[in-house]
Amino acid sequence: MSFLELTKKRYSVRKYKDQPVEREKLLQVLEAARNAPSACNFQPWHFIVLTDETIKSKVAETYPRDWFKKAPVVIVACGDHSVSWKRADGKDHCDVDLAIAVEHMALAAAELGLGTCW
Repeated sequence: MSFLELTKKRYSVRKYKDQPVEREKLLQVLEAARNAPSACNFQPWHFIVLTDETIKSKVAETYPRDWFKKAPVVIVACGDHSVSWKRADGKDHCDVDLAIAVEHMALAAAELGLGTCW
């Protein structure tokens, strides 16, 4: 599929199948994030993959949506402002860099037939 077709295919999913996501697919999604561009290639991010129901339930307390609780996998995207690039005027690019990486993951997931939601 072309890149443009992929961008049309991706949409926000709020109803997930009750089945685990294959480890290989998760690794491919994370690799897409690793390959994402970032200011000065600082990659100011960490990703935490949650599959344990107890841990996901605790995290879901911070974002109380039913669809979030029912996702088979939650990838927590964490920006690290201590290592992000800052412009001369002090503008921190961490949030922009993290958003680009998350979108790379969303597009990779769509290509693999996985649903995502920001």
